Amino acid sequence: MEFSELRRLRNAFGTFLTGITVVTTRQADGIPRGFTANSFTSVSLDPPMLLVCMDKHAESLDVFLESSGFSISILSESQIDLSVLFASKQPDKFAITEWTDSPSGYPVLDGSCAWFDCERCNQVDAGDHIVLFGEILSFDYNGKYGLGYVRGGYTTPGLEYSAGRAYGSESPVVVGAIIEHEGKILLYDDQENAGVSLPASGLDGNSGSLQQLQSDLVDQGVWIVIDSLFAVYENEDRASQSIYYRASTRKVERPELFRPIDQIPWDSIFSPALKSMLSRYCEESSRKRFGVYFGSDRNGTIQGLV
Repeated sequence: MEFSELRRLRNAFGTFLTGITVVTTRQADGIPRGFTANSFTSVSLDPPMLLVCMDKHAESLDVFLESSGFSISILSESQIDLSVLFASKQPDKFAITEWTDSPSGYPVLDGSCAWFDCERCNQVDAGDHIVLFGEILSFDYNGKYGLGYVRGGYTTPGLEYSAGRAYGSESPVVVGAIIEHEGKILLYDDQENAGVSLPASGLDGNSGSLQQLQSDLVDQGVWIVIDSLFAVYENEDRASQSIYYRASTRKVERPELFRPIDQIPWDSIFSPALKSMLSRYCEESSRKRFGVYFGSDRNGTIQGLV
């Protein structure tokens, strides 16, 4: 298959929304090894079995093929940084990660929403990958939402769901974020009003989404980690809804897009709702204690985050 067709095939596969896992084992000398994988699926309930696919070019392939088992941690929404870390070649992954041993002695990442302890029971050569089958010896899970991945970007279904329940409306939705990087806030030029505005998707009248916002930001050279909801409110005059998140950065290629918090051009922010929201962010950021605003663009209440 030609390279262009391979690229199209990868893009086609990428339309399938998956979760993100980190697969771990130990070398013969006890050193832990692991990699990020989204090619993971359940296989059988009786006997309990799962599989994960591993690239034949992976540096740790031989370690996994020689080990008698492995564990899988399903990452939660707040663990984008771990997904990136275990997809990298950084040598000290486990030294900078919180983890505990599974009953079989394989690392399980703290904060994940589920984990499985497996004995390798089969392996299949499949093109440019090896399929590892694991018989599940033990497992556990909690109420956290899993981290999603689609079309080359991360998505957080739980945050989307919570926000959707909060506004509970079929109205068009604007999804934006207050993004902080090294004491600075990301502000875009507002061409329509000759001012500045916060990044958001759905400003064109079509409903936005967190995934679209993240994709737009990547196009601008900014990769973010969602920290929490920050505001959910109705725009009374436009009969639309707005959802804004609080976010931090994990990679920035265009630092010039960010402005120091103490140099925000308040007179250039023409939306009273955005100005009020950004003012609240600055106040809460100084106290390191954030809340979530619910209401309209005119009045509402702030609920503290536990």
